[in-house]
Amino acid sequence: MLFEDNTIYVVIKILLVVIGTLGMMGSTTEFKHKSQQIVYIFSLYLLYVAASSAAIIVFFDYTFFSRIFPFTISAPAIYLSFRLIGNQPSKTVFNHATQILLSLYICASITLINTKIHGSEVTDFLIRLAAYCIIILVEYRFLRRPFLHIFSIIQNGWLILALIPCSLILLVVALASYPVHFTENPTGVVFIYLLGAVSIIIYFSIFQYLSMQYRFQTTKQNMEFLEFQVENLKEKMALDVAAAEQSRIDRHDTRHSFQTIAYLLENGNTSEALDYITRSVSRFQAETSVSYCKDILLNATLSSYFGQAKKAGITLKTHLSFPDTLPVDSGEFSIVIANALENAIKACSSFPKEQRIIIFRCIYKPKLMLEISNPCGDDVVFSQDGIPLSKEKEHGIGTRSIMAFCKKHNAFCSFSAENGCFTLKVIL
Repeated sequence: MLFEDNTIYVVIKILLVVIGTLGMMGSTTEFKHKSQQIVYIFSLYLLYVAASSAAIIVFFDYTFFSRIFPFTISAPAIYLSFRLIGNQPSKTVFNHATQILLSLYICASITLINTKIHGSEVTDFLIRLAAYCIIILVEYRFLRRPFLHIFSIIQNGWLILALIPCSLILLVVALASYPVHFTENPTGVVFIYLLGAVSIIIYFSIFQYLSMQYRFQTTKQNMEFLEFQVENLKEKMALDVAAAEQSRIDRHDTRHSFQTIAYLLENGNTSEALDYITRSVSRFQAETSVSYCKDILLNATLSSYFGQAKKAGITLKTHLSFPDTLPVDSGEFSIVIANALENAIKACSSFPKEQRIIIFRCIYKPKLMLEISNPCGDDVVFSQDGIPLSKEKEHGIGTRSIMAFCKKHNAFCSFSAENGCFTLKVIL
């Protein structure tokens, strides 16, 4: 039952379907704008839908409206969603055209069910309302996170995939409205659901393709992560070798100094010996680097990045208390510190010198805890898992390295951005 004679209800039904479809779109989408702005824009869009749909139905008929709604209703909805999301156009089209295709089958099925039970406008409205509420809740509960995760990982191939739901929508509309409405054409209903079966097969193939792409991208990221770790380990080993060489040189120079002092004392040149000792102590104090902990790799890492921070005009506020023996491999823990400090130094570079402050805390009682804070802006974006998202392509490897370390050692890890301060906390 289409209730074509009741134009008011037909418009209400169209609005219900559009709102339900928008809800389905939003269930697998992360909008970048404020909720008030989104509600305002879509409210204007619904007014346009009501006015344009009523005009088309009154001046033409409902069948004509069902033939052109992909252009008058669906296309503007996808465009508005794209503007509010700011994602790749092809990703938005694929996601939302798929939701529109599913919504078409929901509407067609409810129309057939209500016709079969000889229902009224009330039963038609209630069935549609219940169906859309259930679909939206199910998608939000089970599909939102996988959709957002796949969209964030896979970057290529969406343009070709977007053509599939768009083509299927046009084919479904053609089968449902030509030459007459599908409720008056039993053969057309059969073809519509046969197309639905084909669509399921097509989307199963798409799922396999996306899974393959996801595995490929994940493998690529893991390779980048491993390369990053290897480079960091090479750098730390080089620092270790340099420190060992410097220590050998210092021992050699110290031996010669003692010989000189002994010679001066043997010849009764006490004042010269004292003067030589004083000058040697001053030179030693000026050249000796700060020791932050007993572990060579960890100390070299802290010395290197604290030195970079000081050169960048960053104020360091540190509270260091390391155990004699770390509960994890010092090389791996050094990489975590290096990644965190590198990100903090980079973040500070965009602020005036008086605001460049890094707070570094590491304590080991009752548990080993690392906490690093630095200034940040209001535009820090987090994923659904609470991980900060990099705005630059091919960046964010350091964060993934930290997460991989925490996952390997079952460590607690949290990122937060409050009151202009970004904080990383790792607890082993």
